[in-house]
Amino acid sequence: MNMIASAGRPRRAATGQILVVAALAMVAIVSLVALVLEGGNAYAHQRQTQNAADAAADAGAAVIALRFTNTSLNDGNVNTAIQNSIAVNLAAGSTATAYYTNVKGQFMNSVGVAPVAKVNAAVVGNGVFPPGAQGVAVNASQPFGAFIGRAIGFNSFTSSAEATAVAGALVGGVFLPVVFPVNISSCEGSGSLGSQEINGGWTLSQPPTSAGGTPDGQEYIVPLCKTGTGSFQILDFDSSLKCEEEIALGLETTLTIPGYVDSDNGNDCAKKIVDAVNSKHGTIVNVPICDNGPDADQPIGNCDTKGGSNAEYHIVKVASFWLDYMSDGNKLNDPNSPCQSLPNGSRIFLPGTDIEGNGSSSCIVGWFIRYVTAGTVGTDGPPDANNDTIGIQLIK
Repeated sequence: MNMIASAGRPRRAATGQILVVAALAMVAIVSLVALVLEGGNAYAHQRQTQNAADAAADAGAAVIALRFTNTSLNDGNVNTAIQNSIAVNLAAGSTATAYYTNVKGQFMNSVGVAPVAKVNAAVVGNGVFPPGAQGVAVNASQPFGAFIGRAIGFNSFTSSAEATAVAGALVGGVFLPVVFPVNISSCEGSGSLGSQEINGGWTLSQPPTSAGGTPDGQEYIVPLCKTGTGSFQILDFDSSLKCEEEIALGLETTLTIPGYVDSDNGNDCAKKIVDAVNSKHGTIVNVPICDNGPDADQPIGNCDTKGGSNAEYHIVKVASFWLDYMSDGNKLNDPNSPCQSLPNGSRIFLPGTDIEGNGSSSCIVGWFIRYVTAGTVGTDGPPDANNDTIGIQLIK
C-alpha cells in the first residue's frame, strides 16, 4: 500500500506544474493582446496629435501671411490662432509650444537671427514677433488613457508631434497658363507690350465676403496681346497637352521665380481657351506675371517677346485674379465689344493700357485679389504684399 501511495505523489505534482504554466501563459497572452490593442490605440492618438500639430502650424502661418499687409497683427494673434487650433483638435489637457522660424523653417531668435538652436528660438506667445519671421514650428502633446494596458500596469500615455509651416510669395500651385505683364502699355502695332512698368501697378481688391458675391474693388479689362510674329500671352506648362487641356485639368506647377516659361505655340490658342477659362467664372485663379527687366540670361528681358513661335516669358511674380470672363471678340472701335465695354464705368483698362491695334486678340476681365492660399512658397525672402499672391506651406 505504501508503494502505491508513493507512486501517486508525482502525478499530483505534475498537475500543479501544468496549472502554473497555464496561468503564466494566460498572463503572457493577456499582456500580448493588451500590447497589440494599446499599440493601435497609441497609433490613433499619434495620428490625431500629428494632424493637430499640422493644423496649428498652418493657423499660425496664416496669421503671419495676413501680417504682411496688416502689421497690427502681433505675437499674441499668432499664439491665439495656434492655441485655439489645438483646443479644437485635441482633448483637454493637451499642450502646444511654438517657435518662430524663417521661410526655410529654421529656428529664429527674438531679434531675427536664424538659424539658431531650438533652445535659443523665440517662443510664440512671449510677446515678441521677430523681424523677418515667416513661419512657426509647433510641438504638440496629448495625454491619453490606456485602453487595456491597465491590466499590465500602464494607466496613461502621451503622444507628441511636431510640424512647421511657413508663409511667403506663392511659387507653386495651380496656375492659369496665361501671363500678365507688369509693363503692358498697349496692343498696338505688332503687339509691343512696352518697356515701362505700370505706374503704381494695379489696385488689389478684397475677396467676396459671401457666396455668389463679387470682390470689393476695381474690375479690370486685361488685354491679351500678340507679341512678335506668332505668340500671344499664353504659356506652355506641359508640352504634351493642348492649351485648353492645361486649363481644364488644373495642373499643379512650380515656377522658378524669376525664371522663364515657354509660350504655347498651338494654333488659335487665344480663341481655343475661351470656353475653358470661362468655365472658371467666379473663381480665383493664380496668374504668372512677367516683366521686361534684364537679367544674366536675357539682357533685354522677355515679356515683350520678339521670338515669335519660340517666345519665352520672364516670370517675376504671381498674382491672384477673380475671374469674370474671357473673350476673343475684340472689335476695335466697337463700344459693345466684350473687350471694349465699360458698363457704367465699372470696368477700366489696366492702368496705362488700351486694347487698340492689330496686336490685340482677346482679353480677360476681373479683379486682382489680395489673397492667401495653400501652395509652394518661395525661399527668397518676404513677399511684396501689394503685388504677390501669398502662400502657406506645411514643410515638415
